[in-house]
Amino acid sequence: MKKNLLTGAHAAREYVHFFRDPIGCMRELQQKYGSLVALGPIAFGEPTKLHVLAIGPEFNRQVLGDPAKFRTTGQFIHGPNNSAQRRIRFGLTRMNGPQHKQQRQLILPPFHKKAVAGYHDLTVELAKEAIGQWKPGARDVYADMRAVTLRIASAVLFGHEATDAYRIGHLLEIWARRNFSGPVWFFPVNIPGTPYHRLLKHAELVEQEILRLIEKRRRDSSDRTDVLSILIQARDDENRGMTDMELVGQATILFGASFETTASTLTWTMFLLAQHPTIMRELMDELDRVLGGDAPTREQLPRLSFLDRVIKESMRILPPVPFTIRAADEDQIPMGSLTLSHGARVICSHFLTHHLAEIYSEPERFRPDRWREVDPTQYEYMPFSAGPRACVGAMFAIQVLKISLAIMLQKFRFEVVRGAQIDRVVRITMNPRYGMPMVLHENDRRYESSKVRGQIHEMVNLPD
Repeated sequence: MKKNLLTGAHAAREYVHFFRDPIGCMRELQQKYGSLVALGPIAFGEPTKLHVLAIGPEFNRQVLGDPAKFRTTGQFIHGPNNSAQRRIRFGLTRMNGPQHKQQRQLILPPFHKKAVAGYHDLTVELAKEAIGQWKPGARDVYADMRAVTLRIASAVLFGHEATDAYRIGHLLEIWARRNFSGPVWFFPVNIPGTPYHRLLKHAELVEQEILRLIEKRRRDSSDRTDVLSILIQARDDENRGMTDMELVGQATILFGASFETTASTLTWTMFLLAQHPTIMRELMDELDRVLGGDAPTREQLPRLSFLDRVIKESMRILPPVPFTIRAADEDQIPMGSLTLSHGARVICSHFLTHHLAEIYSEPERFRPDRWREVDPTQYEYMPFSAGPRACVGAMFAIQVLKISLAIMLQKFRFEVVRGAQIDRVVRITMNPRYGMPMVLHENDRRYESSKVRGQIHEMVNLPD
């Protein structure tokens, strides 16, 4: 295993590469060293623990399927002890052990099948309202998708009152973006005027706004259906509810999970459809046949089978979350030819797993009908992660995706700007670095692809 353990300056270079472009770094490591490669600690500063890239379903099963041995870690800036930054980032994805189990039990009810179906009409209303404001012409479709999902996530999670829900949603969007600012990561000094100081002050504002809304909901005894109100009333088997601080942390992580990942998936799906005219025509035939120009009803959504395959294939080839990090919570854990000590970090990559040719033939091809033939396990296909900690909001996200795409695609034809630079950037979710420049047309059905440049060609084989 010595050749697969990188140390010293070599490891330091790979850590820098990973921070700048984790997908490019992981692919290069995979090509050079295979499915298991370790980066040793470096001499100065972080990282101080061994980091292991473990690729493939068996490693995914070992790590993601056993939370007792592999605990979750955070990718956001920690913040000082007893700071709002620490409190608002401490949601379900940061919890482990009994606390995670208890909180997950409380969070699940508003994301059960019946509850998700109850959000259908509101999702349709908000999507139509947002998309109805679009006009034909050049646009950044990534910004548009963020605007749509911001409205839907804010309303479903916090309530359909713009003064409260959308303000908090917007504040959380800014907070998430600032967490991945280069100056914040490389100069985390709490001095007035620094980006890090501004992040901490913004976290305080986010916390105050969510606490204010929690207090408002506690005073309002009416039967509300937004997720925050349901969580305030939730009780576990021992009649324990969430504290205000737990509510703040859960609200933050649920918003990020429902907003960021859905916006990413909508953007990449629209790009893939615009670049594959034959697939777009087949999808439009289904939308015409089932919907006839209208928004989908609850009863019609299950009939959109090709749309379902399109979304599955989009999340396979360009998954919204390309990797997950876990930390070994025991000593002497065997992993392939390695033995992990307590605290060692393991990176499992959704992206690399989804591009393994032994699981998916021609993995770089966007081919929705492969889903007529393949039936992968949860550790082979994991856009919503896998194992006991899989995303609780998967069903809700799929509903938002189907409704939004059905409305958008019936109204407009999307064309990627010719010559556009389509590169990636990863800040937990994978997004287009420079936005997604497209031209919207009234839907005249004249679908055609565009020549583009950039890293997208490393991830997808686009038609000539």
